[in-house]
Amino acid sequence: MRAEIIRRAKSGLLDDDELQLVITEQIEEDPAFWTGSGKSRTVINVEVNDGHVTLKGIVRSAVERRRADILARALGAAGVENLLRTTEDAAKEKSAKRIS
Repeated sequence: MRAEIIRRAKSGLLDDDELQLVITEQIEEDPAFWTGSGKSRTVINVEVNDGHVTLKGIVRSAVERRRADILARALGAAGVENLLRTTEDAAKEKSAKRIS
């Protein structure tokens, strides 16, 4: 069943809710997104509108950011707006807010 859903996603045959579910599940199951402790995963929010995917959240590295983007595209996203930030970016923003 899962293979059929992924095949349909890659063929562009899923509606937005199904595409969101498939992308979210693939990201959650990808061991690359496990945190160092192995007890939790990086949280990536996936939104889909007319086949266009928006990724939001904080990841550990630019590699994870790119990997999530590639996964969404590989699963049939018509386009991806990657708003993921790395932990380093988030720390810089937090520090800048404290200084202001």
